[in-house]
This record gives sequence, C-alpha cells and structure tokens, in this order.
Amino acid sequence: MTSTHPTPRSVRLFVALPVPPSVRDSLRTPLDRLLPDDARLRPTHPEGWHVTLAFLGDTPAARLTDVVDVVSAVLARRSLPDRVGLGSPGRFGDHTLWIGLDEEPPGSLGRLGADLQSDLAAADLPVRQRELRPHITIARARRRHRVSQADVRALEQAPGISWRPAGVEIWQSHLGDGPARYVIAASVAQPDTGHQDREVGSDAATRDGS
Repeated sequence: MTSTHPTPRSVRLFVALPVPPSVRDSLRTPLDRLLPDDARLRPTHPEGWHVTLAFLGDTPAARLTDVVDVVSAVLARRSLPDRVGLGSPGRFGDHTLWIGLDEEPPGSLGRLGADLQSDLAAADLPVRQRELRPHITIARARRRHRVSQADVRALEQAPGISWRPAGVEIWQSHLGDGPARYVIAASVAQPDTGHQDREVGSDAATRDGS
C-alpha cells in the first residue's frame, strides 16, 4: 500500500541519552512538589526528558542510516558511563532550569559527546560542535517571566537517583504550536549490552516535550 503521507526531505535530529522510565517516575512527584505552583515556569514533560549528546538539526531524511552507522561505530569503541546520577541544578540565563548529571567515570559523557560530534562532522553530517554540559531540562520560563535563583535552590532538594545507561537514541523533533514533540528514530545499544534497533520511530515511540 502506498503511504498517503509524503516522506520528508529533512528531519530535525539529535543524539540523546534517554532517561529511563523508572527515573522519570521517581522524579515526577518530587519535582511537582518543588517547582513553584504558579504561571512563571512551564515544566517539561517527563516523557521528553533526555540528555543531548549531539545536535544535528535539519538533516536529509535519507541520511538517518548514516547517523545510526556513525553512532554505532562510536559506541563500539567508546564506553557509556558505568553510572549516571542526578547532580547539581542550574539555569541557562533566566529562561531555562535544569539538573546536571554526575557520571562514573567522571567526564565520560563529555568524551562520548565529543567523539559523536567529531565523527558525525567527519561523515559530512550537519552537527553542531560544542562542549557538552550534560543536563536534563526541567522547566522554561514563560513569556515575560524569568527563572530565578530561588528556583535553582528548590531543585537542590531533588532526590539523588542514578542509573546504568545501556545505549543512546536518535530523536526526531517536531516543532510547531506548543511544546516540541519527539519521536525516537532509532536506538543503538552498547555492543555488549543488547540488541541494536535501527527501526524508524513509530507512534509508540512518540514523546511529548517542552
């Protein structure tokens, strides 16, 4: 059967470390309690939580397989952290509230991100090369409002949660009215931890963001 939906010429892609459902569930209630109950901040949706490792932006749709190949090659030689845990909170300017990550070994996510960005660029893919600051975006300021230092201090009370990552995902973002919507375009496991899934994202892999 021929699809009634045209294949897009380009897609907005980024490589991300996913936040496991168990971690999202453990954080959801404490964050609801810690974040101020007012109209200043727009919390991000837990299903959209992720740690960006490499941002490509608009990428020819036909090159998704090339992205997966590069990510697979990097994970074959560069190990994921043994453990990732929630670290200190912070803010980007007065518009974004986030929680940083602690890793074992220290700096392992930064090195992974640098390798991913370098190899994606070498494959002539439109990656943005910049120093990685691993974090999970928790909320953004609404129009005409600001993220305050008091908001950062509130997140210092968030529970300490850690997990062992098993792989990374390639996410596709859809922008439009309202929060961004994410689709998992492909998943790539560390070679010795599981199966590599190169299937293009389906409706079941759609996540809301903000």
